Amino acid sequence: MTNAYVDLKLVEEKVFKDPIHRYIHVEDQLIWDLIKTKEFQRLRRIRQLGTLYLSFHTAEHSRFGHSLGVYEIVRRLIDESFIGHDAWDNKDRPLALCAALLHDLGHGPFFT
Repeated sequence: MTNAYVDLKLVEEKVFKDPIHRYIHVEDQLIWDLIKTKEFQRLRRIRQLGTLYLSFHTAEHSRFGHSLGVYEIVRRLIDESFIGHDAWDNKDRPLALCAALLHDLGHGPFFT
């Protein structure tokens, strides 16, 4: 993967509406391409809390929504706190965002 690809921005920012974060913003081509993969889309069908929704009717969120939420938290942290900070290397931004987005990719159903 070349730096040119990592640094590519989308022509039009993608926005997911979210009940916790209100809006999740995706502006990087790399992140959008990862979200579109069948492996990431599979997370839509896996519940974050397994069968807990049977006891708690509001515990219905998916690993897809959770992973997007973690991505958004890390994106905000980086964009609002670390840019221009001496300890932060801007080359690490894509790595941190990918790690946040993909941290649940290996989980299967009922894995807690």
